[in-house]
Formats: sequence, C-alpha cells, structure tokens
Amino acid sequence: MQFQLFGKKHEESPTEFWQQTAEKRGGPIGYMTYGSLLGRSGDTLVDLPGLVYTVGDSVWFEDFERDNWFARIVTSKKKFEKTEFSFPRADVTLVRMVSRGAAIRCISGNLPADRLPQLGFFGRIFSTPVIQVSMQGGTALFFDILQRREFIGLFATS
Repeated sequence: MQFQLFGKKHEESPTEFWQQTAEKRGGPIGYMTYGSLLGRSGDTLVDLPGLVYTVGDSVWFEDFERDNWFARIVTSKKKFEKTEFSFPRADVTLVRMVSRGAAIRCISGNLPADRLPQLGFFGRIFSTPVIQVSMQGGTALFFDILQRREFIGLFATS
C-alpha cells in the first residue's frame, strides 16, 4: 500500500531552516531551544510556541504556524501573524525561575515583576517553573523553555 499526501508543501529540513535563519540574522546560531512566550509584564497572556535562540549577543524568539486540523474543522482559519523579536543580552538585569501562576499574575498586571518570588527546590516540584527575563526599564518577559538551566546560563556573569 502506498500513501500520498495531497496539497502538502515542501517542508525544509532543520538544517536548511537554521542555515536560512543564520543568514537572515547575520551570524551563526548559538544556543537554541523550543519554548513558549507566555507574555510581557503588564500586558496580555499570549502563550506562543516557538523557538528561542541566540545570534551573537542577541536573544531571538520567533513563533511558527501550527497546523491544527481540529481548529480548521471547528473555526474559520485565522490568518497567521508571525511574531519575532530580539533583545540584547546586555539589557537583561535578572533571569530566574518563577512559578507559572505568578508569571500569569504579573503578565495580567496584578503583581509587579520585581515582587515575584524565585522558585526554590520544592517550588519546582509542586508548580510549573517558567523563566522570568527582566530588562532595563522594568519590563519582564516570561518563557516556558525546555532547557531552563542552559538558558539561565546564557546570562551568568563571570
């Protein structure tokens, strides 16, 4: 028996994707991982799955379109709007693990970013840890990242 996919676009390999991304960003890709952007302090919860990676001294996030067959049946297809942004590592003042619940309260404006408690050992067991990235000027971004320790290590000072 032979299967054939109809209407399927050519999908690039991961190697092709990262080569094109490096060319687009103007340098080789350093650290890379999958993660979700939960949102920015005092804003709205976005929870966008995507890629987090570094190029030189910049940290990039970009989301990608999800192919959700169930959503196509139930709702009309909304046009995908790509989200991508970067920030210099030098602008980061604090990186730590906090609970997802505290992050959501901060994103919704109910808790200031500088008042979030850092997760300790037991907190990591009994809650969902996310990464808080505080920037100069007081803005904080929140990411749910697979490789948390490695990401935090990008900002360690010598």
